[in-house]
Amino acid sequence: MIPFFRKIRKKMADDNRPLKYMRYAIGEIVLVVIGILIALQINTWNEARKENIKLKKIIQSVYNDLVSDSLFINQALPLVVQRKTLITNLLKRSYATEANQDSLVQIMKNEFPVRWYSSPAYNTNTFSNLKSTGAFDILPSEIKNSLSNYYTTMASIQDLNEKTLDQYRIHLDAFVMKYNIIGRLYDENYNNSYLYNHTWTNIDSKDFTARVAVLLASYDVLYRVAKSELETNQKGIKEILPLLQPYLDE
Repeated sequence: MIPFFRKIRKKMADDNRPLKYMRYAIGEIVLVVIGILIALQINTWNEARKENIKLKKIIQSVYNDLVSDSLFINQALPLVVQRKTLITNLLKRSYATEANQDSLVQIMKNEFPVRWYSSPAYNTNTFSNLKSTGAFDILPSEIKNSLSNYYTTMASIQDLNEKTLDQYRIHLDAFVMKYNIIGRLYDENYNNSYLYNHTWTNIDSKDFTARVAVLLASYDVLYRVAKSELETNQKGIKEILPLLQPYLDE
């Protein structure tokens, strides 16, 4: 094509037709500029398409992580609520006017749930990778802010949960050194065993009631924090998923 234009331009120059030559030269320049603009536009479209594909993959990965976490929370929350309800009832019975040492022994010896809650292993790999590689910056601002708030809140609550669990286990360890409440976890015949019952004789009332109060309270705090953690994270997920969905539907 270019040699063709050159031949025409040369012929016009040879024919000494400067005005036509100038018009033609301007037209040729315009065509070249248009061609460059079209090429740039095509390149821009290709880059935008690649960026959109990358964005969609990232959002799909984040979406999958959040959905997976949501399913886990739906499974874990009923048990946490059940334990929270149980400890609330035990606290009410322990602090009832008619409560005495025998009723507290019954609660701790046979009913106190013992087992504790640990924060679930949430799917944070995608978010961590995005932050470390810089790919996080291609996300829309609203999604970036929502994800940052969600994972910051998650980390904060997990840290609180771990500290609460540490405190509970300290109180639990101190309690079981004096009173056996774990034997029933290992043998259904615990009530008839010497190993289980021996620590429940000659109870020091002041020591016992103080330990019971601390252990019940720390267990209540543990499951209050656990319940708050799951409900807060579930709420955060429900707010983020609608922001991601439009990019997956494109």
